[in-house]
Amino acid sequence: MAQQNFAALRAAAVDGRTRNSFYRQKELQQLHRNLIVEATAIQEAIIADSGCSAAEAKIEYSLALDTLRQRFEELDIKKEHEEEYAIAKKANASSLRVGAGIVIIQPAPYTLFYSVITPLSAAVAAGNCVILQVGGA
Repeated sequence: MAQQNFAALRAAAVDGRTRNSFYRQKELQQLHRNLIVEATAIQEAIIADSGCSAAEAKIEYSLALDTLRQRFEELDIKKEHEEEYAIAKKANASSLRVGAGIVIIQPAPYTLFYSVITPLSAAVAAGNCVILQVGGA
C-alpha cells in the first residue's frame, strides 16, 4: 500500500499537476476548510498530546491557521501565469520559481500541529507534493 501511495505521489510530482496555481489555491482552501470544520477535535487533540491548556491549544491552532492564510494570500495567480508564459513571449523569466517536487516534513515533537501545518502550507503553496514523516524513522 505504501509503495502505491508513493508511486501516485511521484506521478503527481513528475506530471507537474501541483505547479498549477489554481490547483495549489484549491488545495490550501480545502485544507483550511477541513481545519475549520475539525477545530474542536484538533484543539482537544493538541491538549491531549501536549498537556497544554485550552488557551495554549487555541493559540497554536490560531497561529497555524494564520500561517495557512498567509501562504494562500501570497499566491499571485496573475503574476505566476505571466511568468509561466514569459519564455513563450521571448521574455526573461528569471523570477519564475518551481517547487522541488516531493518534500518530506518531519514535525517537531512540541507544538506538533503548528509544526505540521506551517511547512505543509508552505510546501503546497510552492507547488510540492508532501510526505509527512512522523515518529523516529
